[in-house]
Amino acid sequence: MIRLATPADLPAVHAVELSAGTVFAGTHMDFAANHAPNHPADLLTAIRRRLMWVAVTDATPIGFLFAEPCNEGLYLRELAVAAPSQQQGHGAALMAIGIAAARERRDPLVMLTTDRTLPWNAPFYARLGFTIAEGDAIPREAQRRLAGQYAMGFSPAHRCAMVMDLR
Repeated sequence: MIRLATPADLPAVHAVELSAGTVFAGTHMDFAANHAPNHPADLLTAIRRRLMWVAVTDATPIGFLFAEPCNEGLYLRELAVAAPSQQQGHGAALMAIGIAAARERRDPLVMLTTDRTLPWNAPFYARLGFTIAEGDAIPREAQRRLAGQYAMGFSPAHRCAMVMDLR
């Protein structure tokens, strides 16, 4: 089941972040396995805006998606599913809800930044209808996010912006 997140979900969301990060161990994104979780204030803002959803099994969140509005549309800031619950459709279901919310908001674009080479990143989003944006086609918000990620140590050779045009 997918539902809007509540503040009471934050401890479980933190556990999901830690679990989801373990899949990066042994990859070029090994550092992400111990990456700091999202700031609770950012998550609470998304909850307040009704732009954070959780996938729930047995009343416990096992995945989440949170988004932030921007001038160009909706930026999907993070999708995470706990490692034992991955590859069961939870991520795709969360993405479908986020895309539907963008349509309801009449956002022209849905965008995200991700790794272009790991099979559970860019190829996953491409199957959902996102395309890699290059050069001038990268929305300003995604350019800003990529610059911040590069400053944090992410490799420009592996990062990309992906866009779904809803117009």
